[in-house]
Parts: sequence; C-alpha cells; structure tokens
Amino acid sequence: MAETNDDFISSLKGMINSELIDLNTSMDGVVVSYNGGLATVKPVGKKRFQDGDELDFPPIYNVPVRWPSFNGGKCGFKGPIKAGDKVQVIFGQQAKDGTDDQRRFDLSDAYCFPAHNATAAQGGNNEDTILYFGSAYIKLTEDGKMEINAPGGCKTIAPTNEFTGAVTVKGLFTFMNGMIGSTASGVSAVITGAINFIGSLTSNGKNISDSHTHSGVQTGSGTTGGVS
Repeated sequence: MAETNDDFISSLKGMINSELIDLNTSMDGVVVSYNGGLATVKPVGKKRFQDGDELDFPPIYNVPVRWPSFNGGKCGFKGPIKAGDKVQVIFGQQAKDGTDDQRRFDLSDAYCFPAHNATAAQGGNNEDTILYFGSAYIKLTEDGKMEINAPGGCKTIAPTNEFTGAVTVKGLFTFMNGMIGSTASGVSAVITGAINFIGSLTSNGKNISDSHTHSGVQTGSGTTGGVS
C-alpha cells in the first residue's frame, strides 16, 4: 500500500513538474534591439527539462518596456534603451493581446523593466536619491538639499526663474539682456575690486562716463559744478 502511495505521489509530482516547465514568471534578459517602446529581448539562462536536457530560451519579440509614470502618464521618467542593456522580464498571467483566454505566463506575453545595477560611482551611495547619466547626476539628500553635477553644462529654458534665497556665483557671471535690481535695505549692490565699463554709465539720468562735462569750471583751488 505504501508503494502504491509513493508511486501516486511520484506520478503527481512528475505531472506538476511537466506543467511547470512551460510556466514563466520572471527572469533576467538582455536587450537585442529597441524601437518605439518595444524591445527584442534575449532571456538569460536556459530552459531545463525533466530528462536533464537544457536549451537556450529564444529571443522574445515586441516586448513592451515599462517605465515609472504618474498622473495618467502625464509625468514620469525614462532613459535611452540600448542593445546590451539588462532588463527584468515579467510574464503576464493572461494574453496581453486578448486573443487567448487560456494562455497563462507565456513567453509571448512578456514585458520588461530596465534593471541595470547602479554604476560604480553611484552604487555605493545608499543614503540619497539619485538621477544619473554617466558622471552627471541630480542628488536629493534626506536633509532637503539638492546637488547637481553637470560636466557638460546646465541649460534652463523658462520665461522666468525665481530664487528666494541667497545666490552665490563662483565662476564668471554673464548677462545679455540687461540687469535690474532693488533691495529693501537701500543698498542695491556692493562690488569689491576693479570695474571695467565699456559704454556709457548713467546715474539718476545723468551720463557720468568719460564723455560727460562739468559746469562752473574755474582755476585755483575751487571745485567744479555737478555733472551736466
């Protein structure tokens, strides 16, 4: 009787295992090509059969690449997908095209998420939130600070930019369309060092550059009149 039960259990296990061979849940993959949100992905590893045989998984075509998004898809973030990128492949519980109600966890119902490990430069940082591309990054810290590293430069396209705190510029400060400022303290600007003006200089509507003149000029120890 015990042998009969053992045989039954062994047969049942064999039947379950044979069904599980075609059940796909998740696996690592490598992007072969990418176009318009769809990737061709080569799963990593081999498919193992009960008799010990192993076969490479075939490439999976037209795999949607999923990105974090919010507000009905109006906001989110993504990056450039390249051949050789690592992804995590997930297999749907149902046919993604709705053509087969009985299909479950099939290779043809795959989608994937980009799943590279962090670069060596950022992988050791377990304290901050980081958005990075090569050596460039935007870092948010727990204490509310933001750090931007942009070796190639930083360009802002906006009709206005507002800063509510102090601004310190350590490099050359250049403006092209004028500069207007005011302050509640009555001191608009304090500059230490030499100033080189190219063009006219006006104070309260009067030209005080090298082309201005003085009235009331006289010899001796007297002083000139005001700027005219």
